[in-house]
Amino acid sequence: MVRALGLPTAALRVVLAAICGLLTYTAFPPMGLWWAAFVGVGGLMALVRGRSLGGGLVLGLVYGAGLFTPLLHFTAVAMGNPIGWAALVTLQSLYLAALGSAWALVSRLPALEDREQQETAPSSSARGSGTGAVKGRRIHPGLARIGAFAILWSGVEELRSSWPLGGFPFGRLAFAMADAPMLPLAAYGGSIGLSLITALIAACLAEAAWCLRRARAFPAIVSATAAGALLLAPIILPVDTRTQEGTIRVGAIQGNVAKDFENAYGRALEVTGNHTEATRRLLAEPGTGRLDMVIWPENAADLDPRTHRATARLVEQAAQEAGAPVLVGAVAVEGQVRYNDMLIWSPDQGAGDYYRKHRPVPFAEYIPARDLVRRLTTQVDRIGIDMAPGHGPYALSVPAAAQDRNVTLAMGICFEVAYDDALRAGVRQGGQAIVIPTNNASFLDSGEAAQQLAQGRVQAVVHGRSVIQVSTVGYTAIINPKGAVLQVTEPYTQDGIAADVGLRSSVTVADRLGPWPGLMAESLAGALVLAGIVGAVRRWRAARTTRRTRS
Repeated sequence: MVRALGLPTAALRVVLAAICGLLTYTAFPPMGLWWAAFVGVGGLMALVRGRSLGGGLVLGLVYGAGLFTPLLHFTAVAMGNPIGWAALVTLQSLYLAALGSAWALVSRLPALEDREQQETAPSSSARGSGTGAVKGRRIHPGLARIGAFAILWSGVEELRSSWPLGGFPFGRLAFAMADAPMLPLAAYGGSIGLSLITALIAACLAEAAWCLRRARAFPAIVSATAAGALLLAPIILPVDTRTQEGTIRVGAIQGNVAKDFENAYGRALEVTGNHTEATRRLLAEPGTGRLDMVIWPENAADLDPRTHRATARLVEQAAQEAGAPVLVGAVAVEGQVRYNDMLIWSPDQGAGDYYRKHRPVPFAEYIPARDLVRRLTTQVDRIGIDMAPGHGPYALSVPAAAQDRNVTLAMGICFEVAYDDALRAGVRQGGQAIVIPTNNASFLDSGEAAQQLAQGRVQAVVHGRSVIQVSTVGYTAIINPKGAVLQVTEPYTQDGIAADVGLRSSVTVADRLGPWPGLMAESLAGALVLAGIVGAVRRWRAARTTRRTRS
């Protein structure tokens, strides 16, 4: 492969792997060069193809570092030091190292090698049963390579996004595709389906480049044409965005927080007061009209209004002036744990039902194995009380003040926007729209808020629902079921959005399929890895037998 691509040294391959990782990063917001993912991922496929197990591991690890180091820099911004950033980048890069090793093994299977590769092997016996596989195979090796790599990518991505401790889906290829033509596919295959087609396009382009390098014009044209078809064909997929259950008039409030946010939350009632003031300003704007509900973001209440009277007065004031319930983010402390809630506060009635975040973020909202981790760093003590997961429903029934009816909203607080299954649960429980309250204040001007907005856009299509994303500092946005942003605020401005949000009850194909596409990707990837291991053992045994015969 090195000769074919003109790469003189292993060191240059490592440099190129890092560049491919950086290219993939640029596909994600805030840069948003979605097409760069095809170049970066395809480059990884080409670099690792035919390498040794160790070579694939190193190249995958370096690629992962190139991708995740800038993508996850917001964690260093939030912590104020690089410890957590380095740990998270290392962990996520290990998954790409595993992918590199897996692809190195699988790419050397006889069914994936070209005929001349078989013929130039040391001997037919050294290929085990490879000769028969070449003569009897039905799938063209180029097509087999494309499919195998895309399956491996998707399987590793699904594993990374779900395990351990619930996984970490930031960096899914799907979340770089909010502006790509393939976005409608998300309604049929979910995030995993959108990632799979992205990896397929990248693999097709890598295969086309490989063929061109060997002056094989026809297969190069076929591979490039296939990439174009995969890119453009999803445009024709129908995505139902019709309003089915009427609309609600929503006020989405961005109260803003000073960039010294830690001190801002330490100054009693400042954040809550900001959101009360922003609500008042929105209500005074011409055209706001009568609101069915007002939605504040995660942590909009400095102190829990259920237990703190001064906070309760501010929330009640906003609810009274709006003549509608306010959904307010509050943290409840119960004994030795705390919970992240979105609370319904109705005029005159006060606190009502709430949604409790199901997936607190490990090492950010709680510390797993705290005593063990403390031996590595005392930074764990910055989180004094662990946040516990909620166990209630994933949806919240909210009174629509101007309509004399209740509306069911699927809920996902902050990072829960990245989890298909969390939002799916809310939709399956009757959610007619999706609400994503978030607090981006700790991430300052990093790319985290833009990444989260893109995730919300993809999830709108996955679940066929309007998304109301409400942030303390931005971006606060209204997203339609096609993933288009209808209204959005500027970061670090006090602002509010009044919008009519369409409600829907039908369920997308992706939500009907549920977890099965992800499980299938993991299973097929596991089968390919097993085949690769078996193939490697056969080659080793055949080579050992050949050496013994010659000696």
